[in-house]
Amino acid sequence: MRGISAQCPLSFMAVDQVSQNEPPLVPYQYPIIGHTYRLLYDSENLLRECKEKYGEPFSLYVFGCVRTFTGVDSTHEVLRNPDVFDFNEGINKTFPIANVFRKFTDCSTEHLARVVHEQISGKLNVYTPRMQKELVSGIEIFIGDCKEPKVIGNIQEMLSQMIAKPVANVILGEEGAKFEDMVVSFTKAERELDRMRFVPEFLLYIHPKLYKFVAMLPLLFGWNPITQHRDLFIQRCKPIIEERIRKRKELGEKYIQKDDLLDFFIGESGADDIDDKLLNHLFGVLYLIVFASISTTSRALSFALFDYGGRPELWNELYEEQLKIHNESNGCLSTEDVNKKMIYLDCFLKESFRHSSDIATLPHAVIGDSFTFSNGTTVPKGRDVYLYMEDTAFNNKFFGETSNDFQPKRYMTSYSNGKTIHSPATKVDRSFITFGGGKHACPGRFFAVNEIKMCLHKLILNYNIKTESGKIVPPIKMSSFKIPPMGRLVFENRN
Repeated sequence: MRGISAQCPLSFMAVDQVSQNEPPLVPYQYPIIGHTYRLLYDSENLLRECKEKYGEPFSLYVFGCVRTFTGVDSTHEVLRNPDVFDFNEGINKTFPIANVFRKFTDCSTEHLARVVHEQISGKLNVYTPRMQKELVSGIEIFIGDCKEPKVIGNIQEMLSQMIAKPVANVILGEEGAKFEDMVVSFTKAERELDRMRFVPEFLLYIHPKLYKFVAMLPLLFGWNPITQHRDLFIQRCKPIIEERIRKRKELGEKYIQKDDLLDFFIGESGADDIDDKLLNHLFGVLYLIVFASISTTSRALSFALFDYGGRPELWNELYEEQLKIHNESNGCLSTEDVNKKMIYLDCFLKESFRHSSDIATLPHAVIGDSFTFSNGTTVPKGRDVYLYMEDTAFNNKFFGETSNDFQPKRYMTSYSNGKTIHSPATKVDRSFITFGGGKHACPGRFFAVNEIKMCLHKLILNYNIKTESGKIVPPIKMSSFKIPPMGRLVFENRN
């Protein structure tokens, strides 16, 4: 056939070529199957070969649809045009998280992003001491003194539990975070929702709607993986919510909002009384943020620990910087300590982010009539556009001939007067898209980076950390995703 519909073609329809002004459709050998198998099992080589031969953007026939991939030069055009490329619609096709929470709240992702930016990232000076207290407590519980070397597996699962404590403090305040079962609920909800991603991918090959149908099948039978967490939330938080509403009514304009998201959303609702609708809404918006924060932060911290544990050449400088900051702050970190003084740790973390970049993710659906890239190629409405992130993360254009090397100091510039400046891990630009880009860059990145750095600071000060083999452990690659290594880490008391 000469062209294709902007929507997915019938599952058994072969696609020979797309419209002439669209990105080139890479030839494939087998009808129906197209590039599906190689993208599942050899995506790294496939995408590199396609980029080298066909330039960018290019298209593959995958899972019954034509899917377009951008490269280092065209990715920023997607990120800078959110009115045309919609990430939420793109991700909902493969991971329909919005469907799970629709039962509880209709709050838009745009509004939640604004709240996270203003009420979390904008209040780091308030949350830093509280985060430190909860992280120290979590380290003592889940790692311990390690006077004898302790080998720990399931690193990401352990870190999810550790990170849930400060997250609970920020979301529920001191009152709600004191309940250990709420902290456990946060980690369980994150894991249960994350499992929904791993519905067999071959269903996507048959048709994306079939994949989504199977993923959402439990909901059709009335079972929602987070309903049990809603019951616990009401049990623990309903008395807190009732008391806060009572005080708001009693004090009126004299009421001072508490520094946690629960109180912010109570105030935003304007509720004078508590009912199921309010409780469902509060549960929905708060657990959406819980899932986003714990899942991504524990992943990034896992990668960072494996990067640290397999590179002993970095240990001394990282430890000396943390020890100096610890002594200057008397062990009580401020936002200035975390943001301005942890220069080498920040650069180490940014390099870890770069090396743990997925191969190709962040799908964006074209919601405008079409979009024409600067090279003249046009993608039609309905097309899913994936960002070939690895093409940016390891591009010699930005990182020179050492782009494949792990070098934290590449982000640092030192001057003869002793001053050192660096490109922080929270900064998004064309060379660093871990947190997306444009006006829809991750609003929680400032909080997440601070939390990770604070945790690494405490761990590096307290322990000698190394991989069990003493060598670098590579990430696990699943299709075009990377997940932290399944190896184990050895923790030994530094003293």
